[in-house]
Amino acid sequence: MSNMDIKKLAGYCLILGPILALVCFFIQPGGVLGIGGSAEPLDFAGQIQIAVDNSMLGILTAMLIPVGLISLFSGIFYYVRSMEGGNGHAISSLSTPFFLSAIIGWSIANGIWVGIASEIIKNAEIIGITYGINIVSSMSFGFGGIFLALGASTRNEVKQIITYIAAIAAAAVMITSFLLAFSPDSGNTIAQLNGLCFMIYTLWSIMLGRSLATK
Repeated sequence: MSNMDIKKLAGYCLILGPILALVCFFIQPGGVLGIGGSAEPLDFAGQIQIAVDNSMLGILTAMLIPVGLISLFSGIFYYVRSMEGGNGHAISSLSTPFFLSAIIGWSIANGIWVGIASEIIKNAEIIGITYGINIVSSMSFGFGGIFLALGASTRNEVKQIITYIAAIAAAAVMITSFLLAFSPDSGNTIAQLNGLCFMIYTLWSIMLGRSLATK
């Protein structure tokens, strides 16, 4: 362990982190795939019932999503630092606080869902808090994704066209999250769109991580 290369470790974090977070995001009870049932975005009581009925899966996914996101952030943090003195560092460095803000927000929201699924939290209205946190966190992640991809586009770890597609996916997350604040009843549709965008960004992160891990 003492001889592990930090670049390779960062690469593995960029590969495994988003995969873990994305898989758990998709299989959360009542989420994108509708596992365990589906409720309208503002049907807080229905969402609680789905979480309680599928408590084991709900608790596990809500606990593992932050693990994946924090691992992803570790890889991003190293990648941005590795750019210092080279192309893309200035704009990529803007991504770090946005990613950090998003991951903190999502971790708090998932912590609340652990409490809901384990029936520690029984107040349905608190789901409205997680809804707001998720909107702001997703928008922040979108901004971070744009800045990181634009910075990476000046380098050669991943093909430029693929990096631009990742930037567009991040921009879509940012825009749809902003719109969701004014149309909360469209949450299920936007969650599906964002899920697709997260898949695109995850594929790009895997390519970036593979480039770091194999150098």
